[in-house]
Amino acid sequence: MKKHLLILALAVVTIAASAQNSALYKIDELIQKGDLVAAAALCDEAIANPKTTKFQELYNKAGQVQLMTFTPELMKASSRVPLDTVVFCTTLDRAVGFYTKSFEASQALDSKGKPVKVEQKIQADTHDRLMAMVDFYNYAAMFCYVNGDQAHAIEYFQKYVDYPKNPAFTQAQRDSLETLNAETYAQTHFNLCLLYYETKNWEHLFSEAPASLKTNFNNHDVYVMLKDAHVQMGDSAKWEQTLIDAATIEGDVGFFNELVSYYAQTGQKDKAVNLVNEMVAKKPQEPVAWFMKGAVESDILDDIEAARKSYQKAIELNPKYTEAYINMGTTYYNEIAHRSENHEFDHFNRGYFNHETEAVFMQETRTIRDIYLEACKYLEKARESAPENPDLWGRRLQRVYNHLRIVYENLDDKATAAEYQKKYDEVGALCE
Repeated sequence: MKKHLLILALAVVTIAASAQNSALYKIDELIQKGDLVAAAALCDEAIANPKTTKFQELYNKAGQVQLMTFTPELMKASSRVPLDTVVFCTTLDRAVGFYTKSFEASQALDSKGKPVKVEQKIQADTHDRLMAMVDFYNYAAMFCYVNGDQAHAIEYFQKYVDYPKNPAFTQAQRDSLETLNAETYAQTHFNLCLLYYETKNWEHLFSEAPASLKTNFNNHDVYVMLKDAHVQMGDSAKWEQTLIDAATIEGDVGFFNELVSYYAQTGQKDKAVNLVNEMVAKKPQEPVAWFMKGAVESDILDDIEAARKSYQKAIELNPKYTEAYINMGTTYYNEIAHRSENHEFDHFNRGYFNHETEAVFMQETRTIRDIYLEACKYLEKARESAPENPDLWGRRLQRVYNHLRIVYENLDDKATAAEYQKKYDEVGALCE
């Protein structure tokens, strides 16, 4: 009796195996005929069949069918021919899903709790197929973005950065993929931030931004998005912290100026001072820290001498620090304005003298000349450090040249006055 039961059980197994083999054969026949739609439907039917056990092979075959449907659309894209984005994305999703499940099926346990038999050839093919599709989600995301489909662009960019986590890859392979594609992943993290910003999805922007900032790809733009998002959320504390991070971590002078302007307008001088002192303490060899310290000392504390020492330190650390030369030169230009407000140059500013006041007028003129020459020295250094960018230093230098022309005319030095007129005209031409 037991023998007959055993024979019956074997017969059932044989019939089930034969049915699965039959499905696989039929799928192959449909593939040969080019009927991929019917082949895909038969794959789905076989996968849903409760008697199916050859999942490793069946999922691999299902992935093959989807990949064969996907490939013509990929070829169109590579040839810059219009493609069906829906087909491209859908079949890519299904192919990756089926190949992943094929791998997972090879790691499963049978009904007795023992590891299933691994078909090594199928396993190798599954792994190779998944490895070959690494970049395709990035393509899918870009196609969706170009088509104005922001939601799916976000979905596929996220799938692209998550792709190395596929269970079919070893840790070493994941690390290798992330290293090999680091630049593209950096761009993708930024793309996600941009899409969240465009769709006003602030919470997702906040959660994605740290990963993007870690890559150092377009960090300036990420901070702009963050501070704008915090404004939209009405969170002034986080807006301020974003500016602090951008200024201190990235050394971004533009954000620093915005922050200092905010502190000046709101009467928070101490915050500005503490911020730059902390920056210098943490990064004493960073020129930008000293530059920012000088900006606070000149613009908020109105301490020109302290500012000059800070700018000089920045210049010593970076002899080509254009902005430091400009700000240093500007302190001398501003010195004349401040001293004029205190009536130190009244005779010069009024433009007259008589026999009694001639000596005073000439002394004021020579003092002003010497200060403008100092301003000129640093602004010309700025020009030397960035000759290709007259927008930075041109107008300031031109203004000083003009003042020096006037000063030398008052000193009755017509030749030198003419030299500064020539320099004024030359810089003016560069700034047009």
